[in-house]
Amino acid sequence: MGAATDLTMTPSKAQLGRRPRLLLLAAFAVASLLGLTGACSGKTVGVGGPDGADTDSTDDISIDGGGGALSCTSAGASCKENEECCSGSCDEKSGVCGSSIQACGRSGDECTASLDCCGLSCLVGRCADACTSDGDSCKDDGECCGGSCADGSCTPLNLSCKTAGNTCTDNGDCCSTLCADGICALGASYCVQKGDVCRSGSDCCTGVCNSADGASVGICGDAPAGPSNCSAGAAGTVCSACNECCSRLCAPYGPSGVSICQPASGCHLTGELCRRDADCCGGDPTSDLPGAGNVTCTIEPGAELGICRNAKSCSPQGNACHFKDYTCSVSAAANKCCSGVGNSGECDLDDFGIPRCNGLGTDCRAKGQDCASSSDCCDGRPCVADAAGHLECADPPGGCVAAEGSCTVNADCCDGTRCVVLVGSTSGKCSTSTTSTCAEYGQACDSQGDCCGTTPCSDGRCVNDIVK
Repeated sequence: MGAATDLTMTPSKAQLGRRPRLLLLAAFAVASLLGLTGACSGKTVGVGGPDGADTDSTDDISIDGGGGALSCTSAGASCKENEECCSGSCDEKSGVCGSSIQACGRSGDECTASLDCCGLSCLVGRCADACTSDGDSCKDDGECCGGSCADGSCTPLNLSCKTAGNTCTDNGDCCSTLCADGICALGASYCVQKGDVCRSGSDCCTGVCNSADGASVGICGDAPAGPSNCSAGAAGTVCSACNECCSRLCAPYGPSGVSICQPASGCHLTGELCRRDADCCGGDPTSDLPGAGNVTCTIEPGAELGICRNAKSCSPQGNACHFKDYTCSVSAAANKCCSGVGNSGECDLDDFGIPRCNGLGTDCRAKGQDCASSSDCCDGRPCVADAAGHLECADPPGGCVAAEGSCTVNADCCDGTRCVVLVGSTSGKCSTSTTSTCAEYGQACDSQGDCCGTTPCSDGRCVNDIVK
């Protein structure tokens, strides 16, 4: 059985570490083109991946968020496991780490692509201060924010919006929807928005990065298609209304303050990305939860990612459902929860304010029993994957997952750690910082100052205000 955090308990600060304080809003213009903490002082800024010993090798990134550093392997360097990489993604075919928007190299650090660098410019294997905007004069591809210099000027990656690193006058100019100090930044969310610059699918909220043959970077493309009543609102996508989101919750992302489609803990909702049936709510036919086996992960031939398709009949435990008068006026999701079809009160808000099917009534799940989210578990125990990828209620010592333990979202992990998980998967692993820093979304807090960015401290947890 995997380990996770008890979302209703507040461990003492003796039990909790502190994380680097994430400020993904690009407050320092050129030095923060990725929307990361500080001015790229130290080797990198932000948060990347698993704990490790410091090293002089340029393949290892030392991530400093204001309170100390952790180490992880940078994009382009060799790897064997996802957890080694700052991005949480080790490409199985090439054996190298994918890129990460949450960690970047300062000027002079080694790089293999622009996304390795805070300035989004990689010249002759070294990070430069800042990339050159589209249309401006250039001599080398690596100078340009779009990674291409043609006929003496930088070629745009995207003609419909400006990719990260380009100059801007307002948020509407940028693919990321975030113009900070006159520069388009990636850090509106924890993943790259559709149309913005990427190196691999693991960078993108949609899980898809489209690039030309031989190009070092591309742009995030459309999410995988399939039968779903949610087409463009994958977790992490910038939003303006709840019903744009598969989770039916559009709320501020703490580090930037930009509203994004909030990710759900536990199983993935209809329309969300998946890698196997068991990633989806109702996708595990061996579960004893209402609606088990009603949902599959639709993956096109040859693809690694798909989406959780509409339920074959009633909506399973944990899936999005119809709910009125919460943070949003109403959720437009179908009102057909298993064990409670119709207006039967079987749609409840989970611990993070997402309306989800609850066919268990007032019953709760004990340690080791099947679950769809932490809301199913007695005493708010977390719902995480075991070694076989099966979601079950856990009750770890201290009430939260320690380093290397199983997780689905950051809230499952002890304060001072974060959940590193591949796009579409529910089987992540908590990675640890070596220093006292801020608490990630859903983790324990005593005051707002404990929480990363602008996230408030509510009832002992770093969560956005939930209206019930």
